[in-house]
Amino acid sequence: MKTKFIFVSIFLFAIAGIALAEDKSSASNVINLERIVVTPSRTEKGLSDVAASVSVVTDEDIKNSDAKTVPDALKNLAGIYSYDPTGVGGAGGTINMRGFYGGMSSEHLVLIDGVPQNKGQDKLVNWDLIPINNIDRIEVMRGPASSLYGDNAMSGVINIITKKPTGPPRAGASFSYGTYATQNYASYLSGTFNRLGYYTGVSSRLTNGFREHGDYENIQVYGKTDYSINDDQNLKLSFDYSAKTQGAFPWALSQAQIAQNRRIARPGTENDSTGADEFSLYLQHRWDIGASSDLETVFYYRFEGIESFYTSGSSQNTTKEQKNAENTFGLPIHLKAVSEIFGMNHSFIVGTDLERNDFDYEENAAPFQNRRGAPTASYDVARNRIGPYIQDEISLLDILKVICGVRYDWVRFNFDDRRSPANSKNKLMSKVTPSCGAVLTYQKDSELYGNFGQAFRTPTIGQMFTYGSSANTNLLPEEAVNYEIGVRHRFNERLKTSVSVYWMKINNEIWYDNSSRQYQNYGRTVHDGMELSADFKVVDALTVFGNYTYTKAIDDSDGAFKNKFLTNVPINKGTVGLNICTDFGFKAYVASTWVGETYIDSANVDVLGHYNTLDAKISYKYKWFEPFFAVYNILDKEYNSSGYKSGQINYFTPEPGRTFEFGISGDF
Repeated sequence: MKTKFIFVSIFLFAIAGIALAEDKSSASNVINLERIVVTPSRTEKGLSDVAASVSVVTDEDIKNSDAKTVPDALKNLAGIYSYDPTGVGGAGGTINMRGFYGGMSSEHLVLIDGVPQNKGQDKLVNWDLIPINNIDRIEVMRGPASSLYGDNAMSGVINIITKKPTGPPRAGASFSYGTYATQNYASYLSGTFNRLGYYTGVSSRLTNGFREHGDYENIQVYGKTDYSINDDQNLKLSFDYSAKTQGAFPWALSQAQIAQNRRIARPGTENDSTGADEFSLYLQHRWDIGASSDLETVFYYRFEGIESFYTSGSSQNTTKEQKNAENTFGLPIHLKAVSEIFGMNHSFIVGTDLERNDFDYEENAAPFQNRRGAPTASYDVARNRIGPYIQDEISLLDILKVICGVRYDWVRFNFDDRRSPANSKNKLMSKVTPSCGAVLTYQKDSELYGNFGQAFRTPTIGQMFTYGSSANTNLLPEEAVNYEIGVRHRFNERLKTSVSVYWMKINNEIWYDNSSRQYQNYGRTVHDGMELSADFKVVDALTVFGNYTYTKAIDDSDGAFKNKFLTNVPINKGTVGLNICTDFGFKAYVASTWVGETYIDSANVDVLGHYNTLDAKISYKYKWFEPFFAVYNILDKEYNSSGYKSGQINYFTPEPGRTFEFGISGDF
């Protein structure tokens, strides 16, 4: 795989040399556009017009922190708890937003350039297959967004905006090496030619991993072309191909096993392996229809194929061969129109989302020699979704805007059990989700906002049909109602703060019941909390930042666990840090994150202890190249990021101690 990377990199640099030779004189023509957000309204919008809690992580923020995946880049934000349960640093990641545990599924919607990425099987995202060096910014909108985005936007939306081709031809490359023989390679080429822009790159990651048998290797090739048909129409084509191979998923360990060796994998998994390929293609057409409206249509296709040998118990005789393939087709259509009605400005957004998931799964008994045995499961599941929506933003005054919307989601599952046709089922779920919010600008760069919204989330394909004895075809969709108020306040040009308070009530929240070993619906749960953040530019070269999150997620149903905290949801979390960026090229980043205690059992008897991590990175940019050195978990803390209780035994997911990385990057 490394050979493939080197070959593609040489190819890109050969093209770069030609392009740079052709045009070095137009560098001054690069135009820096004002930064905007698109996630809260599916259209370009200034942050001051948003009635929701939103954070933006820029490309520069990612470089400063030396994040390797999206969860890495978001881990220090308020309202988010992220960690990597794979034991392979930078090869996975889990995100917990607003009290929803992100273990085997997620409650947040993930987009790339507005295109959904959550898989039908588990609604998770392969974070390691999203090239971090291709990201321009990440927009995080907290809180339900089902009235605009539909299914799975329960706790929020993470929209990854990729880099655009701009200006004269340019190229870049980077390399790093770190603990556990971890290597990262990346290169890119970007530019414009008349009406055509292009951006393409390749990246690769190799590591032995923190946990035993956790070797990992991937390669990614991606690109984007942007063609201006005329002054009113634009066409974009994006593609991404990723392939990875990975050893055993190490799983959680008992306290006795951790005391013996934190790096061991679960016994019996030494011959496990996984191979995965993913390909995606997006075609977007944008048409400015007159001065007051525009139409956007996107066709997307995504494929993922996985073959793995998985040992379910401690004996290699329980090894299974699992093969699955998922094809996703989508067609979002989106129209924006601006008009004046009764003397007030209205901005209408109307559209529909069409999507189909085809998921195919086969399982065979496979002794540890990885020989295919007798078939034990064979399924095919089709998931069809239709989601029309409408939203209106009304400017009641120059300083006051009201945003209201509604959406209808229709989701149908067709489950075909090829081995036992009598088990085949069809399931239909639908829901109307309204929302309404307001934002008041009381001074420059300072706003008070509030919102109300309902949310809707269907169970995953796996939870209902394909997780063997854990599946439950009687699962109901999750439904929620949410209230939130917040303020974004700028004290002066150097200090800005934000505060948000929310209360969310959920019916039928889905969780895994360790006692019955099956996915179940809670009766009711309540998630409420508070998020605070502040940024202070002490001097031009030094910025200090900090945030705090309080999350109270409890069981509100009538039963033995009423008013008990939900598992693996930290109640308290805080981050403080600083950024140094000097005129002579020196940069430094330091961040300390404290995560409070959380419970690992529904009775709230057993606790996952609190922990603190300290990370730092320094770099120096000289002309076209920039060497760097980074240390993670500087204090070498031994901590666990998640856990569960099975019978009388507690199991935990250990995280790495102190790790190092050094490397160099350059832009030409």
